[in-house]
Amino acid sequence: MTCLGTIALKRHWWGNRCPCTITPGYHVDDRLRLDHHLSRRLQRQVCRLCADRSFSKAREDLVEAFGVPVSAETLRQVSERHGQQMARWQPQDSASTTAFAQAAGAVEFTIDAGKVNTIEEGWKDLKIAVLQKREAGEPAKAAQWNQQRLPAPTAHLAWGMIATSKQFRKGWRGWLKRVGVEHVADVHVLADGADWIWRSVERVLTGCQQTLDIYHALQHVATASQTLYGEDTEAANALLERGRHELLTAGWTGLCRLVDEEYARGDTPERRSALEKMMNYFAKHTARLSYAARLQSGQAIGSGVVEGQAKTLGLRLKARGARWKKTNVKSLTALVCVRNSDQWETYWCQSA
Repeated sequence: MTCLGTIALKRHWWGNRCPCTITPGYHVDDRLRLDHHLSRRLQRQVCRLCADRSFSKAREDLVEAFGVPVSAETLRQVSERHGQQMARWQPQDSASTTAFAQAAGAVEFTIDAGKVNTIEEGWKDLKIAVLQKREAGEPAKAAQWNQQRLPAPTAHLAWGMIATSKQFRKGWRGWLKRVGVEHVADVHVLADGADWIWRSVERVLTGCQQTLDIYHALQHVATASQTLYGEDTEAANALLERGRHELLTAGWTGLCRLVDEEYARGDTPERRSALEKMMNYFAKHTARLSYAARLQSGQAIGSGVVEGQAKTLGLRLKARGARWKKTNVKSLTALVCVRNSDQWETYWCQSA
């Protein structure tokens, strides 16, 4: 079956008695790359669709787009088979890593985690990492932080797994080595405030550049503002605006200045609790708040790339009532990561 419909093939079976063959079989299949009753091109379309949506929805889209009546079970089998192959192939792929090493730009490494419901052990952490290269954009000021338009990545790789933080971080140095990173100081890590991420970064990538995702940082300023002055009030919005300015222009020093100003307005137990909670969060990230310098050098200050990857995986794996075998999570994670990275084209070219 192909993207154009069903094509009938007649080929000869070479048996044991044939002197010109070693093993019985349809030997022309190897030449035609027939490893399934679906053509390679159709298998590629199946994997592309199944990486983005459920097998039943993918079946509907396949019928709508190509008029090809393939069952959801067949789609599941095909996508899981390729996902398993991708999981084995992905860490050994030299073509994509060589292209990454040769690409222009600075290395950005973003890390995140999501949840997946497994049949064997219930909800488990699915950890995700994205490596990419990006050239510097135009310098930006603090007031332009959300208007900055960075160049598109010149290279992009992603992987994920169900694992503890210790297991997950073991592979980081190997990936960096394969993509040509010789010095950890050349790596810019961006992530939210999760303790496991930054503990792992400090342990494995000591000396790298580090940035706390600006959006998560501003969420904590917004929470403190609402606690102090109420939700969506003029005073709360004013404090958020001041906090954003101080954070983006002066980092930790600016936040300290902001808190001093708020204490001068009143020092009640409730106000002190809200301000201390915010500052305790940022105290763990004092060296990760160099937003002004990052903006001035045209670098990213958010980890939206990996969060987008985590959201994509989450939407695919968290369908209503869905529970997965851990082996199938591995194959589907590899499928989604390869689908949304530079390895997608490489995989199909090498397996063609």
